[in-house]
Amino acid sequence: MGKASTITFISLVASIIFFSIFISLYPNGLKISEPYGIYYEGNEIKFYGGIEGDGEGEIISVNSFFYSNVTRFYGNFSINGNISFFSENAVLIKEEIFSHNISFYGKNCWFYDGNEKIFYENIDGRITGNSSIIFNGELSLKESSLENKSSPVLPSEFTKVFPLKFNKIFYIDGGRIWIEGKEINFSKYVFFRGEGKFNTKGKFSGNGYFIAIDNEFYDEEKKIYFIPVKIIVLWIIAVVMFIVSLLLKKNIFLEKDKLFFGFSIVAGILFFAISLFLWNCEMERIFGLNLFEIREITIGNILFLSLAIVPYLVAVGIIGFPLKVAIASFFEIFGMGNIGKGIGRCAGLLMTAIWGISLITSILNITLSSLLRLI
Repeated sequence: MGKASTITFISLVASIIFFSIFISLYPNGLKISEPYGIYYEGNEIKFYGGIEGDGEGEIISVNSFFYSNVTRFYGNFSINGNISFFSENAVLIKEEIFSHNISFYGKNCWFYDGNEKIFYENIDGRITGNSSIIFNGELSLKESSLENKSSPVLPSEFTKVFPLKFNKIFYIDGGRIWIEGKEINFSKYVFFRGEGKFNTKGKFSGNGYFIAIDNEFYDEEKKIYFIPVKIIVLWIIAVVMFIVSLLLKKNIFLEKDKLFFGFSIVAGILFFAISLFLWNCEMERIFGLNLFEIREITIGNILFLSLAIVPYLVAVGIIGFPLKVAIASFFEIFGMGNIGKGIGRCAGLLMTAIWGISLITSILNITLSSLLRLI
């Protein structure tokens, strides 16, 4: 086995070991994306996900089963008093909550079945059926462990365009909203995936990803036209380094560099796998969907693939490629083209995921914001 083959073989074995260790250490990725802090005032808020509350309220149930530590009942009934409740998949529309499955604990509650009212000092139970809750207190709006296939919160036009996992989603079409302390004006709607606290006086405080405001995604990056300034600077550096490498190229290490041709390819494949893995983890965190969980070809899955893959390919083009050119050009000056290409591919693909995710809303505005105009 020649030296070049030996280096390639060692690189291949080391890459497999490194990738396995990386996945073991970071099974959920590097958590690159950070949610925005969101504050809202108003009652035009809709939410779908897990809801938990503690305060004064009334549960009204129709054709429902009621199981508790003191009684069982089926039919139409209501419970009011001081209640703590949780629903795994519930809908909040303005100030009213709707659910088919509620666990609750009540103190000093009245149970009314249409014929008689019964007072319970303590009652612990579960309701399955059509229920609504009129509540006065603070609600915790969070992610549900159940996978939802559709959403009664979003307009049908929205769900057709964005095949998200319908969980911990907010849709606001009135009131006032602040993002990271800055009040945002909107005329139609604000959409985001997130969690937080909402009180029935009309105030929400929490955080969110994937914020869409009217016809564009929320984005604070400084731009020249529609291109982030950071990307323009990166491309300028890449072009300058490429020109410098053409003018100052020397073949000092050319012969030794030929030994690293295989290393260059193996390293590129390794970091492509890492880059795609990190990107998928962030897509699941932001959109709630996982590329590797797709089992069948449907229109919804094709749309999601577009939502995830198109921005990734754009990120490779505007971040990974110029970074690879800049690094490879530097090494090319010394006749180390293969080593430079290998390191450049590694850095470019890694930064595609890390930097690309930090610029995801800018990339979405470049690639997919036109879809928002269909809503």
